[in-house]
Amino acid sequence: MYFIRHGQSEFNVVYSITLQDPGIKDAPITQRGQTQALGAAHHLRDKHIQKIICSPYTRALQTASIIADELNIKTLHAEPLAGERRLFTCDIGTPRPALEAAWPKIDFGRLEKDEWWPAKDESEEDIGLRVNAFTQLYGNALDDATTLVVSHWYFIFTLTGKDTENAQIVRRDARGRYHREGL
Repeated sequence: MYFIRHGQSEFNVVYSITLQDPGIKDAPITQRGQTQALGAAHHLRDKHIQKIICSPYTRALQTASIIADELNIKTLHAEPLAGERRLFTCDIGTPRPALEAAWPKIDFGRLEKDEWWPAKDESEEDIGLRVNAFTQLYGNALDDATTLVVSHWYFIFTLTGKDTENAQIVRRDARGRYHREGL
């Protein structure tokens, strides 16, 4: 299984300079983020990815959609368990009906309500529980080298122990170890 952090978002641009929450709800990716997603797709071209599981935040959906288009992948599933740890305004999502209208080819069946994102800021224990729920749900698929999960820094770090830049890929090997891959 492969994991990728979403492409650079509008939040990432401002926060990296100011270290202040710019107040952007469900931040989209930037032009640079789009370019990063294309680069990731080219890196993944020979990996035989057949399925994408992605966080329902806009920045992850945009990244996943770019990769899916480039790799001609038809199967995309939104998974709220793969969302970012709620700490900032950008971690307030978009209601399910708006997501379904914007991305009709993505399966949003795992989003059980309009407000699928965490109702309050999450502790490290909270994100750990969510990551554990993800591994319980997708346990057998963790060894599936044809699946890509498009997610966020905190989710990937909690799962793998690997720090990731925007659009950086982490691969889980057959022994269950995680490795960062360059673009």
